Amino acid sequence: MLYLRQGENQMQLLITLFLTILLSLHVEARPLTFAPSPLNDTQKIFEEFSPMINYLEEKLGEKIDFHYEKKYDDMITSFQENKIDLAYFGPLPLATLRQSCSSAVPLLVFNEPNGKSGYRCALVQFAKDKINFQNNDSLKVALTQPLSTCGYMQTKILLKTYANKDIEEMKFNYLGNHDEVALSIIRGEFEIGGMKESIAKEYQSLGLKILHTSQMLPSFTLVANANTLSKEKIANIKKILLEIPREVYKTWGTNISYGFSETDIEDFNSLKIDELQYNIPQKGNF
Repeated sequence: MLYLRQGENQMQLLITLFLTILLSLHVEARPLTFAPSPLNDTQKIFEEFSPMINYLEEKLGEKIDFHYEKKYDDMITSFQENKIDLAYFGPLPLATLRQSCSSAVPLLVFNEPNGKSGYRCALVQFAKDKINFQNNDSLKVALTQPLSTCGYMQTKILLKTYANKDIEEMKFNYLGNHDEVALSIIRGEFEIGGMKESIAKEYQSLGLKILHTSQMLPSFTLVANANTLSKEKIANIKKILLEIPREVYKTWGTNISYGFSETDIEDFNSLKIDELQYNIPQKGNF
């Protein structure tokens, strides 16, 4: 009987070990997930980032799935819940994420068309419109999202510095992404709006006019989740991207075709969230 019990115990140990190995293999086999910021519509975002993701898949020998969220709030929540391994964040959403998620590791910043690792927000209007900033009540302001850096936060600053007007005295609404801000103004649905300068320039041929730009802000950043990725894998991803030849990345999407720079975490630490957010309203006022 003792011999049988020992045999049973050994068998249970073997089964437990086998199941543990299977579980670990299953975890390793889970595709990596990449979350892009909701700057544009879904199709445009997929086209923008697919070349980079395909390149990483080939170099890593792993599959990478897109994890798309329409709202920054949902993107941050998914990252906190470890549903995201890699993400493309603007400075305000990243600084907000890092307040409550120490596993968010900035890897690299994406350079702008001028080769610098910084960008500006722009206050825009339709070129043929004559804006009367004295009639605050009649002006409608198009915004991206509450947590978008070029949304309420920077548009408030731009209106104050350009026209000495408070956004709270105007009608404003959130449209979701930068493309919608540009198109809503071109269609005549809004008089003015706030958006990323580089995206605004894409719509200048359709009549969009840049009135004023912000100070230089930290660039969009590739962020890794240290809870789901090992230090070795994070270091490898960073190495792969830094070593990409220019002739490769210059064929990628508009926002990611100018190369990468090392991150300086102090750039993000200097973004004082409590001061920048200005108690950002979560909904428009009309």
